[in-house]
Amino acid sequence: MNLTVKKNSKAFAITVTLIIASLAGCIGEETSEDEQKTINIAGSSTVFPVASAWAQAYSGANADYTVTVAGGGSGAGASKVCSTEADAVNIGDMSRGWKESEATVGEDGYTYSCASSDVTVTQLIVAIDGLSVVVKKGGAADQCTSDMGGLSMAQLRWIYSDWSEDNLANHEEGGLVMDSTTPNNDGDGVREWSDLHNSPACPDNEIKLWGADSDSGTYEYFGEQVFCKKCFADADPVAESFSNARNYQNSADDNQIVNGLTGDENAIGYFGFAYYEENANELSVIAIANNDTHGVQDAGDAVTPETSTVADGSYAPLSRYVYMNVNNNDWDLVRGFFDYGYSEAGMDHVADVGYVPLPDDMLNEMIARLG
Repeated sequence: MNLTVKKNSKAFAITVTLIIASLAGCIGEETSEDEQKTINIAGSSTVFPVASAWAQAYSGANADYTVTVAGGGSGAGASKVCSTEADAVNIGDMSRGWKESEATVGEDGYTYSCASSDVTVTQLIVAIDGLSVVVKKGGAADQCTSDMGGLSMAQLRWIYSDWSEDNLANHEEGGLVMDSTTPNNDGDGVREWSDLHNSPACPDNEIKLWGADSDSGTYEYFGEQVFCKKCFADADPVAESFSNARNYQNSADDNQIVNGLTGDENAIGYFGFAYYEENANELSVIAIANNDTHGVQDAGDAVTPETSTVADGSYAPLSRYVYMNVNNNDWDLVRGFFDYGYSEAGMDHVADVGYVPLPDDMLNEMIARLG
């Protein structure tokens, strides 16, 4: 096996090329070099662990196939699977749904017509993810949120929002009950851990922000769930987003976010559950209470993301589907790859990399889409 990994910290252009030519007898038949087939995949860093696991296993069992897997974000997955140029891929990975500016959906709800070309694609759900809010293990932020019993969605909004506290409380799209959201707020205009909880565990230190960049589907999903539902992203005239004024550090490379968090005990960040599990020795995950107006102490039980809570929907609203999208001209090339992905072994890989495998009814629906 020839395994090459390349990382670009800004664009998370992770490329994995897996070429296995010595296992021809496992599933596929021995073929000559000129019969080698290549499947190209690119897009979401969240889907990357699933795509690379499937690619390695499928290439290992089929010597006539090479599978390349690249990152770049959900936007790149959408644009490249729709492309008819040299950058085109057979499969575009996305951790969000399609935007109207990218494609229009057909009557079946899963076939899309690209806005930039005459390509049509089929959307396939490949796993279920619990978007995870994380801090440095044992650090100040970890001790504070543990003492609080987690955070509410309202408190996440207060932490990350570029809106003033006055707007968060009094704007018609605000609605935060500040006495509950920040019960120990000292009114100095700096968002500190101590504002959230009157406890020695919560220091008078500014909360530092980490997360995905704007090319990432994770960025959009988190923003759509945490901020005003009518305000985030392309909202006009009302807009709410991540607070760059408070130094929102962002990257398409989840490993860079890990490094940022482990280097600052006052920092908080978010990414897919697989990356938390991969770094659980250095990071702690925060339980989340699904309440948009009050703090965790008034919001009821907070829920920690894990396989059971993501699968049954109790980890809300930060559970989500992640997708692969197939250029409909390429089914003869990629169908076997998805036959493997939706097999018992393929779903085992989904679990192994930290995501939740599809339940049987959804799995059967996806297999039906393969045709």
